[in-house]
Amino acid sequence: MKKYFLLLCCAFTLPSMAQVSQVLPSRPSAGDTIRLSYDQTSATAKLKGTWPIYARITRYLQDGSVKKQHLTLNNIEGRLQTSFVLPKETASFKVDFYTLNKDDEPAGENRLVYEKDSGKPVKGAYLDSFFSDKVDSLFRLEIAGHPDHYYAYARMMNVVAMIKYPESGKAQINSFLQDLERLAVQHAEARNDAGFMAANCVGLAKTNRLKEAKAYLYQLLDQYPTKAETAFAFSIYNYENYKASNLQLEEDVRAKLKMIYIDYPNAAICADANAFEYLRTDAGIPTNFFEKVIQPLLTTDQLPYYALGNLPELYISRNEKLDTAKQLLRDAIKRFQDGNIQHQFRLNNGHYQMYVSNLLLDLAKVNALQRDFQEAVVHLSAAIQVVEGHSAEGNFMPEMLKQRAKSFEALGQLNLALEDYKRLYQIGEANVAQDLERLYPLCNVKQQTFADFLAALKAKGGQPKAQNPAINFTGTDMQGNKVSLSDLKGKIVVVNIWGIGCGPCIAEMPELNKLVKEYANRKEVVFLAITADPKANLLKFFKTKKFDYKVINQVANVAEIFYTNALPVHVVIGKDGAIINRSIGARADIKTYLKSVIDASL
Repeated sequence: MKKYFLLLCCAFTLPSMAQVSQVLPSRPSAGDTIRLSYDQTSATAKLKGTWPIYARITRYLQDGSVKKQHLTLNNIEGRLQTSFVLPKETASFKVDFYTLNKDDEPAGENRLVYEKDSGKPVKGAYLDSFFSDKVDSLFRLEIAGHPDHYYAYARMMNVVAMIKYPESGKAQINSFLQDLERLAVQHAEARNDAGFMAANCVGLAKTNRLKEAKAYLYQLLDQYPTKAETAFAFSIYNYENYKASNLQLEEDVRAKLKMIYIDYPNAAICADANAFEYLRTDAGIPTNFFEKVIQPLLTTDQLPYYALGNLPELYISRNEKLDTAKQLLRDAIKRFQDGNIQHQFRLNNGHYQMYVSNLLLDLAKVNALQRDFQEAVVHLSAAIQVVEGHSAEGNFMPEMLKQRAKSFEALGQLNLALEDYKRLYQIGEANVAQDLERLYPLCNVKQQTFADFLAALKAKGGQPKAQNPAINFTGTDMQGNKVSLSDLKGKIVVVNIWGIGCGPCIAEMPELNKLVKEYANRKEVVFLAITADPKANLLKFFKTKKFDYKVINQVANVAEIFYTNALPVHVVIGKDGAIINRSIGARADIKTYLKSVIDASL
């Protein structure tokens, strides 16, 4: 990662070594026509054949927001070319070349944008390159060129909090906050600047002074509801508040967010996925206000891949516009399946499994509401097949099985419904026992009594599939001892993959500690927490935080072993060494959820 960012920064100041592509002019200004070309005949070209070649242009604006566009290259005088006019407010941009099944990463180009008159980089030119080994020098370049760019402090403090260890990071952030205060004394107008407010909000939130940070967020929400600086400050405050308290957004902030959502649908904060999640269940917001926010983003291809199901899910929850929901879901699934979305957003198979399975689940919900249960079964079966074996299996599989069981029942296929309920019971969904009891006398079962039937399921409960063995891994615990999964055969192993820099990981630790305490006397249940953080950082972290899992690091190829690229991840491994259950992301019910899986497997 560090090597990549180092190269990224160098690309801003040195001519590209890649001969396969050209982005001209090399020192562009707003209003210039940017000419792109790609030479398929070059020996280093990765995009060959007759597939159409596209250019993905990612523009980083002076206010820190991001815009994307995708252009098709055309054969002009023997070269594949296209062009676009560089819009005002662009600070820097990146060009990537791709087809629907491949990217040519080395051919990518990065450009700063320069002022026409002075020839110096425009305000915000270095913001996107802050995530690098040269973050301090890049920040100084930005501030030297534009001393009044207070928002640069906000972006810088966010990076510092993530890439520097807490003590040194907090010290540097406090130093920046002092610098801002000195600037405000020298320039009274600074206090009314949106970037200044955002910087203070971010700095205070990152140093655990949330009450003070909230005061600046309030100012931004009231005075600058539409600005990108407000959206950025909100995202940081929301994250730090959740990390500190494991609580969702406070009602007073939510009320201000609702006002902006209704009054300013084009505001940057409305495009934040969290804004939709906080407001989607608010019956006081008519559906058309959500449409005003989401439809322009969808039309201009600015809606993120993870939000493609948002509007259909709103329609489903409100039982409105179901035909529209169905079409939107089909369009979204097609974008994943034809490869288009992967290369627009640089996704991988893991993203495909998670998001396509969810889109299929939503499509099945529409089918069920329209009483087309046969079609619902088709889509649910496809969703189950897609998500099976993925780290999000535990998040979505139970709901998929429940929905399919209900659809089977509606079709009168009771034996098939019973099989889904049986599987749910075996993976720890004890609340389906009443469904099993209801269907038991109506289906073909061997046991003479329901008690015997349930006992037989319990005996098999949670037994993993033979074809789903966990890959062995070895790590080192905090005492320097080697810990290997292969040494734990015959035990249930509950794995948490986490990191110091992961807010949700930290937020769920108290609930995980309660879980460990419940099984303190059950030696056949082992709790392991795998992290990539070095021991020195972990020792500092545990001076202020408690985690009762056995923490191990130096585990090689964690992403490949557990097939995930996100945090946190929870995996339960059975006594025979096979994976019983997987779940991705923090969840409010994590203790109850894991307990049900463990108990079903004991």
